[in-house]
Amino acid sequence: ERVELRRDTLALAAARVPTLESENDRLRALLGFGSKLQWGFIPAEALQGRGRAEDFTVTLSAGSNAGVREHSLVIAPEGIVGLVQTVDPTMSLVILFAHPDFRVSAISANDSAFGIVQPHVTTSSTTKEASYLRSERYLLEMRGVPFRATLNPGAIIYSSGLGGIYPKGIPVGVVLAEIKTSETWARTYLLRPAVTPTHPR
Repeated sequence: ERVELRRDTLALAAARVPTLESENDRLRALLGFGSKLQWGFIPAEALQGRGRAEDFTVTLSAGSNAGVREHSLVIAPEGIVGLVQTVDPTMSLVILFAHPDFRVSAISANDSAFGIVQPHVTTSSTTKEASYLRSERYLLEMRGVPFRATLNPGAIIYSSGLGGIYPKGIPVGVVLAEIKTSETWARTYLLRPAVTPTHPR
């Protein structure tokens, strides 16, 4: 019985190893991110079930007691998650990148294209990006890109640092396709967000 108990204990511990390794990898990536950007971090966990019906907000397990302030940047190792909207002593409410009020000044990796990233809103299912309809509510648009600047699918878009909220160099999304608009002086691109909606940690 002792041998069987020990074996079961070891099996349980072994089952937890992949989860712990994954969590350690994310934490190491976040620490590397902080070192690169020279910004400090307040760790927080994303909580669900706070009674809010809003799809594009999330509650964090850290508030003003931990140093969180309104308009604090929220990121994950993959990139931008959102922005703190309201704070109480122990929790914070964050608007995610898909929230209608979200905006971030952005730039391409080679600094050749710049614009403003905001949530993607579809007006017709017959548009070029219709193949992305299943996940369109979480897509982004990079608007106001100078017409002379072209971006290829797969290009990574980063925060530009303009505006003083988001430091330069945080991944925002990846270019999927150009969206045809009536504007003749600028281009608009459809982006897949750097952080997937199911992992806003």
